[in-house]
This record gives sequence, C-alpha cells and structure tokens, in this order.
Amino acid sequence: MPELFPQTLARIEEWKAQADVLGIVLVGSKGHGHADSLSDDDLEVVLSDEAHALLSPAECGEILVNESKKKLIYDVQYISLSYLQQRAASSHDLAHWPYQRGQILYDRNGLVTSAVKKAGQMTPEFRHLRLLHSTIDTWIVPRRAEKTLNRGYEASNRLIIARGAKALSRLIFGLEWRWVPLDHWLEAELTTLEDSSQVVPLLAKALEKGKPAPLAEALDRLEDRLFNEGIPRPAKRRDLFFELIHPSRTDERAIHGLY
Repeated sequence: MPELFPQTLARIEEWKAQADVLGIVLVGSKGHGHADSLSDDDLEVVLSDEAHALLSPAECGEILVNESKKKLIYDVQYISLSYLQQRAASSHDLAHWPYQRGQILYDRNGLVTSAVKKAGQMTPEFRHLRLLHSTIDTWIVPRRAEKTLNRGYEASNRLIIARGAKALSRLIFGLEWRWVPLDHWLEAELTTLEDSSQVVPLLAKALEKGKPAPLAEALDRLEDRLFNEGIPRPAKRRDLFFELIHPSRTDERAIHGLY
C-alpha cells in the first residue's frame, strides 16, 4: 500500500468502526502510482445506500488541510454502494479510470472489491467501438489542420491538434484495454503504457509543436495492429468515416466520437 499521511490512517480506522462504511478506495495519484510531493490522499468512502441518502450534497465531501504548511492532507468523497456499482455501465472514462488501478484499503463484505473490479473493466464491444471512432477522429485531424494552417488560423489549429491528441490517446489506451485518465495525469499515465509501436512520443510531439504530422505518423505505425483489431486499412477509411457519421449511428457517435 502507498504511504498515506498519519492523519489519513487515523481517519481510516474511524471509518472502519462505522457499520455503514462498506469500503474505502484509494484513487488519484497515489492509487495510480504517481505520488509526488504535491500529492494528497484521494479517497472514496463507500457507504450503504441508506446512510448515503441521509447526507446532503455538501456533506458528501471531506477534506483535511495542514494550515501551517498550506498542504492538503486528504480529499474524500462519500459515495453509495449503488453509485459505485452503476459505474460499470457508464460510457464515460472518468467513471472507470479511477478504479482500473485504484486500490482497496478496506472492504467490509466483498461488495466493494467486486464493484471496483467491474467498474475498471472495458468490455470487448465497447472497446471495438472505441477503436473505430478514435481511429477516424485521429485520421481526419491532419487533413483539417493542414487547411486551417493554410488559412493562417494558428489558434484554431492548436484546438484541432489537441482534439487529435485526445483521439489518439483514446486509441492507444483502448488498444491496451485501458481508460483515458484525467487530462492532468495524461503524461504520467502515458508512461505506464507498453506502447510497442512507440507512438506516445509522437502524441507528445504533436501537442508540444502544434503540428499534425506526428498524428499521421502515429496512425501509420499502428496500421497493422489496427487491422488485426478489425479496423479497415486507409484505402477504406473514407467509407468508415461516412458509416460512423451516418444519422443511424448518432447515439453511438455521442458516446464514442469526439466530433
């Protein structure tokens, strides 16, 4: 278990003594192995549905600050067991990412461990659609960015490149059956990928330089791997683009697409 602050450890013992506390999950930087001097202890305390229903929204959070050092010690969210169990059905990465590598600090009856495991998983069906849409969303960026640059719209180009990098990140995390992290942990999480095709440096280069070419090169490097995942080769990618933006797939696009 990562090293937690003494105040956090003491608070955990208090929670464990409360019958309505079903479990405690360590999320955030320490839960994902990215702890540094700026890190606090990010926790989710899972309550019974009945106990959670008695809390007001303002009572569903708790923080402890070392005022003399202006240092946040812990940041806690109180959630219900039902809320945690429902995370597995969500289409949002943030509903899954904290649990994919989060750590169980306490589980009263095994229900929290089970819910965390399910919330962190990505189904094959979801993953395939994620790969289809993120491939197309990455593929169209160099074409749009080139026109934008030719028009002299540098700020617009930066936005397009950022969206392309977001699409590429969804693609490379999806290839490894993983959810995309919060933006402020993207660089740290990228370093934990196997990245056998060495596209992570290209993603970083596209963002840092504001240029579309690294994104196109990244797709080229992933070409065989994507084909093996059932993604059409570039020659048929235009057809795939029109399939995915067809009105019949609007609901799907709202979940899996960036454009």
